[in-house]
Amino acid sequence: MRKLTALLLFATLISGTSTTLASALEDRMERDLEGAWAALRVEIYSNCSGAYNDNHVHASGVSAKADRRFEPGEVVKIDRVKVKRSRVDLLLTLAEPILKNHSDGPFILFSESPCKVQLIFDVPRDWIKSGDHRKILSEIDQRLTTFTSFEEARTSTLWNGRERDPYPADYELTLIRHEIWQAEELNLEIQARADQALETALQVTSSVSDDPEYLKGFADGVQNMKFWSENDCDRLISANFGSIADNPPKGSNRRYKPGFRDGQELIFNLILAKRLEGCYVPVPAMPE
Repeated sequence: MRKLTALLLFATLISGTSTTLASALEDRMERDLEGAWAALRVEIYSNCSGAYNDNHVHASGVSAKADRRFEPGEVVKIDRVKVKRSRVDLLLTLAEPILKNHSDGPFILFSESPCKVQLIFDVPRDWIKSGDHRKILSEIDQRLTTFTSFEEARTSTLWNGRERDPYPADYELTLIRHEIWQAEELNLEIQARADQALETALQVTSSVSDDPEYLKGFADGVQNMKFWSENDCDRLISANFGSIADNPPKGSNRRYKPGFRDGQELIFNLILAKRLEGCYVPVPAMPE
């Protein structure tokens, strides 16, 4: 039992020492690499979606599942270094983003999208355990060269010369036309919702009964809905009477209940139409 306890204690000490060395190694690697600019000597792959895409380094290059390929010579910034049991990862952001496009109605719009890569180096576990940063840096240096500044990296002979694609000609006018279209579409949506509300209110008034119990419920429903306080335009446009209406009081007369609902629905739609008047947005003018 004593031997087992001693062995467990020894294993714990060894494990703690290994963890300490790995932590010290990561600290050293961070001081050497984090925040540095570099030019890559290998091709890389990224989806340019904001996430770091795995790129496993091997003798002939890298392997990755991302769909966009970048030639050797990309200038990158080293965002972070991660040291694991038998590998070292460099989290990189390419200096030059790409332009991605998407459709909005009749318009094709463009936006810059950053490209990120997690460059994964498999290294002998003994290197990690011993904290041998020189051997690890030697392995990394075969795939990239670090520089003291972005300008130095961009003017080096390693840079592949890639720059972000330019925006289309007259793209500023396209953006203005898009803003105009957005405003007009929103105003049409507001108008349609207000018209629908008034039409529903008219339908309610055309079906009002002269039954005393119905009219009592109607008056109570009107009074109840007067306290509806929504003023947010987005929520007004999508407001639904069914999700806002209150149930009639328990034990209400069967003729009272439809009156209570109709009174609420009338006021809901009249208030909705009125408040939507304040939701119209100004339409930008085309520059002369």
